[in-house]
Amino acid sequence: MSPQPPKSHRRRQSNTPKTPPTLPEELITDILSRLTVKHLMQMKCVSKSWNTLITDPVFTKMHFSRSALNPFFSLISNNLSARDGDCSFVTVPVNRLLENRYITVPKSPYFRLRDKECRDVVGSCNGLVCLIGYSINEWTKYKRVWFRFWNPATRSISEKLGYFFYYDKNERKSIKFVFGYDNSTDTYKVVMLRSGCESDPESKVSAKAFSFGGNVWRNIQSFPVVPLQLVMDPRENNGVVKENDGIYLSGSINWLAYRDDDNLRKDNPVEKYVIVSLDLGTETNTQFLLPEGFEKESYVGPSVCVLKDSLCFCHDLDLTDFVIWQMMEFGNEKSWTQFLKFSYHSVRMNYEFGLPLLKLMPLHLSENEQGKLYLILRYVGPPSRIMLKAWFQLLENPQPQL
Repeated sequence: MSPQPPKSHRRRQSNTPKTPPTLPEELITDILSRLTVKHLMQMKCVSKSWNTLITDPVFTKMHFSRSALNPFFSLISNNLSARDGDCSFVTVPVNRLLENRYITVPKSPYFRLRDKECRDVVGSCNGLVCLIGYSINEWTKYKRVWFRFWNPATRSISEKLGYFFYYDKNERKSIKFVFGYDNSTDTYKVVMLRSGCESDPESKVSAKAFSFGGNVWRNIQSFPVVPLQLVMDPRENNGVVKENDGIYLSGSINWLAYRDDDNLRKDNPVEKYVIVSLDLGTETNTQFLLPEGFEKESYVGPSVCVLKDSLCFCHDLDLTDFVIWQMMEFGNEKSWTQFLKFSYHSVRMNYEFGLPLLKLMPLHLSENEQGKLYLILRYVGPPSRIMLKAWFQLLENPQPQL
């Protein structure tokens, strides 16, 4: 009897390809929503389903809400060597400012406004940037103005929109624009403010609104007060200083304004100033009184800002301290609370050396995992000093006023 050959211990390999593991759609959506916009745009070419998901409006809103946890600063970088005043719009992650004392503003031809036939930035909201451009007829002196809506992340830009003409008789100081988002209609809007109102002599400022997609300027409720954005600033010789521009918050644009009433006591800053808020949904405006604790005005004027999704009012105190008030409930004048107070010495500023035009602007307030508060401030001053002074100062652990 012949011996049988030994059995092979090797398994036969199957020619059937293995099915790759699949992830649930909910998990894919969650992972993609955490990517940066730059990486997200690269993921669109992976498959048709991913492209459809990434361009879906619902996903876009989800991604934006998560991106808000890692905010960016928008900076306008002026090209001083350019004769035509060309400038660039760049973004810098807040984390970079917290981790590095000095930053280098990135330079890229793509971010130049001149190449987009625009000259300045009106504002940015939800990642969308509103640009303004114009041309002047040297013979008639009429200025032709237009706007473009630009998404730097997706590198998409609209056509020229919102055309209008006006006589350019040094009206740069009496006509201004702001940009915001109407939550109620999911619409981006540009608002035009102009000194004076021919149809209503009692009003101080006329206003118009332009909706992205409508391409028509509409008259809206005029203002009985004068936003400081329309008031000429002695430092604003080239449009760099914009601390009095309207600020966007939850479907509204808010300004610090002069009440400009002869019956009011001019030595009382609480009566002299008021905050005017424009609801982009109803296109009507209301007024808020300032905190009662603001009793004395110095050479350094007050301002408004947004910190931690709250409207804030900031002012100098005796040229020694900086005070920030927070409106705990938007629209409720009784909810003003003194949030922060710190000395200029703590941020290496000293007004004793004759710098009344130098002021601070709070830009961002955040808290890390250890509970430390970080306040990023911007120095605003004469153009000659802006070139030499750092724009940002990090204040670690400011003491809240309880």
